[in-house]
Amino acid sequence: MKPSSPHPVKLLSAAALPLLAFLSCSKENEFVQPPPPPVTVETPDTREVTIYKTAPATIEGLAEVDIRARVRGILESKHFEEGKPISKGDLLFKIEEEPFVAALQGAQANLANAKAAQGLAAAKLARLEKAGAGAVSELDVEIARAELDQAAAAVSQNEAIVADAKINLSYTKITAPTSGRMSESYVDIGNLVDGSQSTLLAHVTADEQIRAYFEVPEREMLSILQGKDGRTIKIEELNAVQLTLADGSVYPEEGRIDLLDSRVDPQTRTATVRAVFPNPNGTLRSGLFGTIGYPVTFPNENFPNSVLVPSASVLRDVAGEFVWVVDETDTVRRCGVEAKDTVIKPNDDPNAVDERQRLIVKGLEKTDRVITVGIQRARESAKVSPQTANAAGPSTPKEESAAPEAEN
Repeated sequence: MKPSSPHPVKLLSAAALPLLAFLSCSKENEFVQPPPPPVTVETPDTREVTIYKTAPATIEGLAEVDIRARVRGILESKHFEEGKPISKGDLLFKIEEEPFVAALQGAQANLANAKAAQGLAAAKLARLEKAGAGAVSELDVEIARAELDQAAAAVSQNEAIVADAKINLSYTKITAPTSGRMSESYVDIGNLVDGSQSTLLAHVTADEQIRAYFEVPEREMLSILQGKDGRTIKIEELNAVQLTLADGSVYPEEGRIDLLDSRVDPQTRTATVRAVFPNPNGTLRSGLFGTIGYPVTFPNENFPNSVLVPSASVLRDVAGEFVWVVDETDTVRRCGVEAKDTVIKPNDDPNAVDERQRLIVKGLEKTDRVITVGIQRARESAKVSPQTANAAGPSTPKEESAAPEAEN
């Protein structure tokens, strides 16, 4: 009898290898729970702040002056660069002056003639008075006196004509009535301009300061006027006005409110308010659109339990506004809040540009940990790895990855 072949045993061993490999791989590919995602948390800010209410505003120059012709004539020359700054008294336009020079010379000749007649009348009266009562009649003396008065009146009349001719001649040189920035020239050289119709030649805007006009609802107007304990706030105290331009940039110069209209429009129930801003570099131009942020009230007076959080951390859904908070077990919880739609900046540094924050007046405690970075990773009842923002800002990626590794 032949001994049994060893090949079946070898075949069995080869068949067992895949099974052993599968069992080994399945053990290595067991599902491992991923570490909680890192998020940055901050406790609400409780610093003293000023709340700014916003309103759309229209920007105008400190003075808007139309340059018009005041005499009739041909426009001879222009002496400014369009769109460039000019100073008060600078020559802008020149109208042909020859007709006005001739008119002045004629008026001066008439004045000289009137003065000569006055001298003759005065000499005649002097002779009659010197002759005495017996030599001439009283009537002749009275006539001579009347002729002298008429001559004096003619002199005064011609002096006025000369003055008027000089004024008209001066109008041929049109100078800047105020410093500012010139517009384009509306009339080309060589055209006839008419003083009787006040031909518009150009426009100058005084832009060393800029005015921003906006409307305030009557309720907010009352809150502006009524301070703490009913004390009336003076307009001069509202000197921390911000201006945001149409491109979203914040104008670096602070303004002040210098006018609150004396009446409320009965149709719109609003009052017109005017704020003045310095414009040393000519950045602002008349006609621009902007958004005014003006101080309204202080949270420590009207909202004693209020706190501040970054605007980006305040979310909204069908149930209202909320923030994500992390509890003591590092679990995310939805926290409904009541937030004021305000723009806020620090009181201690009026020139600082602070991030936009929301004033939370209800629903949030000062010790709550609010998620400010990694909001997209937050969901109700999810576990997270919270990290506190340092003084320089949110945690770095290295810090975020370190926490999960330590937990493993």
